[in-house]
Amino acid sequence: MSQTRAQERADASRKSTRRLIVILAICVVVALLVLVAGIVLTKSSSDTAAETRVLGSIAASRVSALVSFSLGINWLFSPPIAVVVGVISAVIVFIVTRRWLTVLHFALLVLGTWLSSEVIKVIVHRPRPEGHVADALVPNPDPDSYPSGHVCFAVGLGFAVLILVLHTRARVVVAVLAILLALVTSFSRIYLAIHFPTDIAASLVFSAAAFIAIETLWRRIVGTRAAAPAQVEPAAG
Repeated sequence: MSQTRAQERADASRKSTRRLIVILAICVVVALLVLVAGIVLTKSSSDTAAETRVLGSIAASRVSALVSFSLGINWLFSPPIAVVVGVISAVIVFIVTRRWLTVLHFALLVLGTWLSSEVIKVIVHRPRPEGHVADALVPNPDPDSYPSGHVCFAVGLGFAVLILVLHTRARVVVAVLAILLALVTSFSRIYLAIHFPTDIAASLVFSAAAFIAIETLWRRIVGTRAAAPAQVEPAAG
């Protein structure tokens, strides 16, 4: 009987390893496709001109309230403030869960998703949209446009919170809010003409792949303990 159980455990381990390899391989392929697409777009003047016309049309019909809202998102997820937001979020996670392992899990998801996009950005080095369509209230942004660090941070933050509440009743609400955060941030970047539409599409695809890869590795190395329901509902004890 013990040999049967051992065999079952060995089979389960092999299946888990194969699943890990497949998931990570898909994430790597997606990241490479995003990288190649960025290089191609950077060298394509026709695609850039077409997207610039789209941004120009949007800029011509801007509404002041939406501009102000978009500028608020721009400020909130700008690198210095994003670090503050991340630290405050991590502190809240610790206060709620009282577990440093959960804080580390949360931080890796957010920072990994965000900072990995910066690697793609440096390699691709796609210039921002031309100044005449960009909002003048966003002076001297990071010159690299592809992908959007704001969007990748928003995806990492929203879905990191979702992972922490995945086994609680709040998961549906948090999932909706995480998706809205990603979409609203994406909208704000295009509305201010800080990014091309393809920058945003690439950001969503890449950040999803990066997030899944990090979470998959975490579960393989550490397990699912950091996201256990008891850690997000400590008051129950």
